[in-house]
Amino acid sequence: MRRSLRIALVLNPFTLRQRSGDHARALARELIGRGHAVRGFGVPPGVVPRSGSSLMPGIRGFVPDALLAYDGLSPAGSHSAAVARRAGVPLFVAEQGFPTRGRPVERGLRWVGERLWGPRVRRSLCGVVALDDLAQAQALEFGVAREQVHLVPGGIDPALHRRGLRSHLLERHGVRGHVVLAAGPLLPGRGLRGLVRAYAATLGALEDWTLVIAGEGPLGRELEALANIKGVSSGVVLVERPRAEELPALVGAATLMVDADRSGRGPRRTTLGGLASGTPLLAVPGSRFASLARAEAGLELEGARVEDLAGGLRMAAGDPVRRERWAAAATRLGAEELSWSRVAERVEGLLLGDAVREPGEEPGQLSEEPQHRLRRA
Repeated sequence: MRRSLRIALVLNPFTLRQRSGDHARALARELIGRGHAVRGFGVPPGVVPRSGSSLMPGIRGFVPDALLAYDGLSPAGSHSAAVARRAGVPLFVAEQGFPTRGRPVERGLRWVGERLWGPRVRRSLCGVVALDDLAQAQALEFGVAREQVHLVPGGIDPALHRRGLRSHLLERHGVRGHVVLAAGPLLPGRGLRGLVRAYAATLGALEDWTLVIAGEGPLGRELEALANIKGVSSGVVLVERPRAEELPALVGAATLMVDADRSGRGPRRTTLGGLASGTPLLAVPGSRFASLARAEAGLELEGARVEDLAGGLRMAAGDPVRRERWAAAATRLGAEELSWSRVAERVEGLLLGDAVREPGEEPGQLSEEPQHRLRRA
């Protein structure tokens, strides 16, 4: 019979990011549904089921069997490492890829964490739950052993996503036919200029293909001007950032998604929801979810140059049979690997494995957790 655990989820109260809170909240609900006792620490009550703002005293009073800390290089990660060592329980950290550009305050705090308490956290780790490719690469660069880094992407409700939906955002802008969707903040360094140029060199000459860029930011007017210069202004449409309830329809109505961003500022929810909707992904190397494109749910491009983007768009547009194969793989991937139930199952397996270590065993020396099945999707 599967053992029931007391699991502490610890979030960073100083730089709490909404996506971390969303992930912890949904994961807590799934783990509770699987029979575990879960408490949230470091955040106000209600952010995570049974959460509370206290850290050290609260965690000690809860007497956890395992800790999962979000943002391991924060003070919350340092506190979690101290509790784990004193209580003799395993510590995992959940990390999403940290943007490599912008956000100077957060980058400064991360720099401090890497040098002050980062080595202590690393020595206490049983493993890293990497929520995307970028987090996996950053954990390895930080010196975490490869066998301790577990890529666990996902966190969507497949029931909300399906192909062929109608989006009022697209209808309001008069978009018809095939849609190439790029979403996220309109900021320099995200590859959006190159994407407009690649579209102009390929699909811009076709009446039934539209490039839709969904988001907000200072680059919006420049992208519109570039589309005008390239003569494809009628085929490049900028729409506002979709609200959560609008997202399933937008990604479900798209023909392709493109992630040309290697800076870590690309949209997590849009990409995962799109794949669950059966929308294939064209991703540049180093983007947040390039591994999902490699799982036959799309295409990982050879590079991030305009020529690479143009080649991917040309191939996808010219081969509807290939697109259908990608779409079927994306749908399977969403149902089998990216759902919250699957995320909770994989996290549960990691926690259960290390929570039953024999005394004296080193963290991470148990039988290797099965690698994710993305490539078999």
